[in-house]
Amino acid sequence: MLTCIFFSNLSLAQSSEGKAILDSQMEESGKEVWYAYNMSGDLMSCTIYEDKMVFNSLLGSDSEKGISEVVLEKRLDSLHFVVRNDKKKPPYAAMSIRKQDDVLKMAPVLTGNSTKEVEERFLEGQIPNWISLTEQDWYTKEKVAALEEAPGLDELQREDLLTAMMWRNALSEKLQQYLEDTGGERSFMVYRFVEAYRNQKLVELGYNPYRRVTYNLFKKFEGDQEVMRLLKEEIKFE
Repeated sequence: MLTCIFFSNLSLAQSSEGKAILDSQMEESGKEVWYAYNMSGDLMSCTIYEDKMVFNSLLGSDSEKGISEVVLEKRLDSLHFVVRNDKKKPPYAAMSIRKQDDVLKMAPVLTGNSTKEVEERFLEGQIPNWISLTEQDWYTKEKVAALEEAPGLDELQREDLLTAMMWRNALSEKLQQYLEDTGGERSFMVYRFVEAYRNQKLVELGYNPYRRVTYNLFKKFEGDQEVMRLLKEEIKFE
């Protein structure tokens, strides 16, 4: 049984540098630049070239520790590539890269020690059905600019909160399969998968769940039994 509290309370000022840094980015021909938020609400970037992807774990930072290069070794089909990251062990992976309007969804779907090994495993269908849970959402420059102006969790309305918390029908089967495949050893990831789904829904509803604001949903909805049940419910499966 996993106890899952979906919203913690934050006491942080909204980042003042994110939008300014974003505005300074110059996109050149022959590459695409995408942006995502990390767990702390900071912006990351991914620059995609014809033959590689360059990730910066903190937008605006030039620290070598935060920059990694992923080589696009081979296209497997319209959505998957074999990639190589020399900082990883094993260094090779099959990467899913798919666009949905102004969102780019990426996830490593399996790993290996060579292009040949990864391709063989991919062709054998060794991709678990829960792998979409691991996808990271990356946004266009225009989308991030809109998110920077969007309301945060302190302005979250009841109906939108309920919509974002209704994860069971969409995720239960995949979460159960994940727990079975991993033997429950990384059960904490279930919370992260549910949180990512919640954030995705909130973005679709016009919020910025990564915005650094002070909020307390337990206090705001303390008299609402339905909301409180969802905020405190346990993640458990029969």
